[in-house]
Amino acid sequence: MKKALLIALLAMMLISMLITACKPKVEEPVEEVAPVEEVAPVVDTTQAAPVDPAAAPAPAAPAGK
Repeated sequence: MKKALLIALLAMMLISMLITACKPKVEEPVEEVAPVEEVAPVVDTTQAAPVDPAAAPAPAAPAGK
């Protein structure tokens, strides 16, 4: 009895291996990922102080001889 069960078990394992090996492979669609462009940070200029031309620093004088 044990020998018959062992043979049946081995036969089922062999059949299941053959079925899974012969099954056509299903190809999964490949997701093509586009490169992500980096966006420059947004600068908030709504709260910038107005520029006073009288308070602007004087341009540096060129070095003399």
